Amino acid sequence: MNLTSIKILLPEIMTDLSVGLNWLTWVVNAYTLPLAVLTPVAGRIADLYGPRRFFIVGIFILGLGSLLCGIAFSLPWLIGGRLIQALGAALLVPSSLTILLSRSTVETRGRLLGIWGGIGAMGAVIGPVFSGYLTDFFSWRGSFLAVAVPAFLIAYATWRTKFARQKTASLEDNRNTGFDALGTTLLMSAIASVLMGLTLLPDWGWQNNWIRMSFFAFMLLMYAFYRVERIARNPLLDPLLMREPRFKLGLLVAFLEQFVIAGTLFVMPIFFGTVQGHAAAATALLLIPAALSVALVSPIGGRLSDHFGPGLPITVGMLMRTISFIMLSRITSGTEYLYIAGGLALNGLGFALTSTPALHAVLSTVDPRQHGIVSGVHNMMRFTGAAAGTTASGIILYALIPASFDSIAGPIPGFHEAFMLGAAVCLPGIAAGIYLARQRLINA
Repeated sequence: MNLTSIKILLPEIMTDLSVGLNWLTWVVNAYTLPLAVLTPVAGRIADLYGPRRFFIVGIFILGLGSLLCGIAFSLPWLIGGRLIQALGAALLVPSSLTILLSRSTVETRGRLLGIWGGIGAMGAVIGPVFSGYLTDFFSWRGSFLAVAVPAFLIAYATWRTKFARQKTASLEDNRNTGFDALGTTLLMSAIASVLMGLTLLPDWGWQNNWIRMSFFAFMLLMYAFYRVERIARNPLLDPLLMREPRFKLGLLVAFLEQFVIAGTLFVMPIFFGTVQGHAAAATALLLIPAALSVALVSPIGGRLSDHFGPGLPITVGMLMRTISFIMLSRITSGTEYLYIAGGLALNGLGFALTSTPALHAVLSTVDPRQHGIVSGVHNMMRFTGAAAGTTASGIILYALIPASFDSIAGPIPGFHEAFMLGAAVCLPGIAAGIYLARQRLINA
């Protein structure tokens, strides 16, 4: 919800706090950039010192940051609150997954991941709807306060029970393991560099030297990270994982599926708002078909992954998303909503069949002692994919969108190309799914 609902709130924030349009980007970036950078580190810390205490700390910090955002009277205050939110979320996400996995077996892992992923994906789509209605009937502050209250209640409830004092099976094994400070610093710097470049690229352009340097620094730092991990005594990430096809392809699919969903969530609200003239709350409500299909089908995607391996559902899911993007690329200003809803629902079905198996593929390569760091790296790839998808869709849309839509009878320039980009990006995901399915058949 925090990742997606903020875009609905930006116009009200700009008016209420008298903020310039150029500064609104940092209200978004103050959450997404630290979250992507800190999640792998938080996952490793949870592996070493136990995920349960970090779950409680994370949910409390998330609530604190949300409260500060809800009562912010200036832009610096709001950005500070978003930074605190990001820290809490970074501690919370890998810890929650590690706790759930400690209660599962290998046979039921996919189904559990499907439920977990389905709820998260549903929150991502419902977040704008919820925030839109709160903004229309109360204030943009209500969206943040509505997160703070349940967060504090959950933190208190878990602290009062035996939950915090329970230990996962892997904690005793990890207690004497060292922390790879150099590898951590290199990975965090690399991800921060590429995300900063992706964020500023639409405004500054590829010709800007700082943008070029950010991508060059990313490649250099990632190479240094790989070399350091090969010789580290207690590496942040086992170098052998980088040679494991399931690990690499699972991360690739995670990047791709977030690239296309972020692009969809960026482009569709603009279409509904600027082309068809819907208000913010109504625009968010029109995205519901995608949320419902994700919520209903994600557990099924997990079960398919349990029974057939991740390759088959990834292939089918990415194929569905390719078809959905081709459908959406044909929409015009007069397209009936039923057609658009069908495309969004098919897109959600594809997401549900892809997201959980990709995580399942990544987690199947490690033992429980590394679930935190691996889930953190997986989420890092997802956040990076989301940033890349939003940037690419924004560049295409703003470069090609016409000033008026009255004289356009066919597919609208900008929107057509953005959706066709989504279809093209799904193709490597289909190839990855076919490879994983083929490997499973060979091994069987």
